Amino acid sequence: MGQSRKSEALRFDLAASPGHLLHRAQQFASERFSEATGGVELTQRQFAVLCAVHDAEGLTQTQLVQATGIDRSTLAELVSRMAAKGLLLREKAEGDGRANAVRFTDEGRALYQTAIDGARAADDAILSALPKNKRASFAEALARISRAVDLGAEAARAEAKDAKSDKKAGDKKKKKKKKKDK
Repeated sequence: MGQSRKSEALRFDLAASPGHLLHRAQQFASERFSEATGGVELTQRQFAVLCAVHDAEGLTQTQLVQATGIDRSTLAELVSRMAAKGLLLREKAEGDGRANAVRFTDEGRALYQTAIDGARAADDAILSALPKNKRASFAEALARISRAVDLGAEAARAEAKDAKSDKKAGDKKKKKKKKKDK
């Protein structure tokens, strides 16, 4: 293999790498969240936990893992720190003495209510970096990636294939209707 070909094989274009670009986008999102929530000392992951607790108080930590996508050990540490700060309460779950149910404290509920406007502003700032006609497809693409993590790669591919088939079927119906209306 010639030196030029070998050198080209070792080249990696970060500017075109989805993994790298997602990392950069996450940095941007984190900065917008921090700015938009002002003086509130809250990370995006902590906010995700607060959202999940708000949506269903009394979830176990295992259910919070499923609701937030945060790995088990990280979530356990987050909940522990948030409980130590007086934001959450952990108590034995009904029917399962080994599991902890997680609930808001008054301080945690107030922090959630304070942070939610900042989180919405951060999302708006993120989306404003895109043309208006690309925002919905961007959010849909991110949701698909998130589902791929939850479902596994194979199931996500099957879901994407089904969505593509459904879209094609819808497009065919629209064409038939247009012909019929003419």
